[in-house]
Amino acid sequence: MTIPIPIPTAKPFWTYVLMGVDIFLFAVMTLAGGTQNPAVLDRFGANTAWLIATHQEYWRLFTANFIHIGIAHLLFNMFALFQLGRQIESLYGRPRFLAIYLLSGLSGAIFSYMLTQGRSAGASTALFGLFGALLVYFYRHREMFGRLGQQQLINLGTILLINVIIGLSPGSNIDNWGHFGGFTGGLILSSFLCPRYAPMDPFARAFEPVVSERRRPELSNGMVMDTNSLSRQALPLAAFCLGLVALTFIATSVQSSRFP
Repeated sequence: MTIPIPIPTAKPFWTYVLMGVDIFLFAVMTLAGGTQNPAVLDRFGANTAWLIATHQEYWRLFTANFIHIGIAHLLFNMFALFQLGRQIESLYGRPRFLAIYLLSGLSGAIFSYMLTQGRSAGASTALFGLFGALLVYFYRHREMFGRLGQQQLINLGTILLINVIIGLSPGSNIDNWGHFGGFTGGLILSSFLCPRYAPMDPFARAFEPVVSERRRPELSNGMVMDTNSLSRQALPLAAFCLGLVALTFIATSVQSSRFP
């Protein structure tokens, strides 16, 4: 990606860790009986509505985002994570990227749990959260990026539209509610975690070695710094998490009537 101004970026790390976890779990599940075997999927933490509603196995809402059903499912999501993850992590920094990825994935899993009755799994809930984060980023900084930002917004809108059409086509077996929940979570999270750039004071740079780690910006390149950070957004982040907890209780109430 060509950036017209010297904005600060981070070197991706968590993108590769997440890819490694997904691939490792896929290999283990394959050896355990196959990633398309319902019993194996349930054993490794698929988002199976009736198990969550009747056995209170809420951990499935988290673990389902790391397992995949079939090699095509894994390869498609890993390619998307490799492309999207590196870009988002470099722009948002490692802490905010990881928060967006994990929490938007959880948001998508909760939506899926509440509005479907089957079994779902995969990183696509979190990937749609990354789509939302990238959309917010280029919208917020559309003036700074100019034509490049406009083209990025058009490209993202086109990709999302194609995914919606595919998801709504007959026999697609795509978890549309999970994608919607992940995308919505990504939009909300990035609305307060999106980078905010400001020029650095050259005089202040002389004192940078004595600045505490807590006050040091997450992203800076000596000329421009990102004045936003995960720690600065602790309150809205906590509110978002409480919202997910409340939504989970609502989902359980809905599902309990279906699985008495």
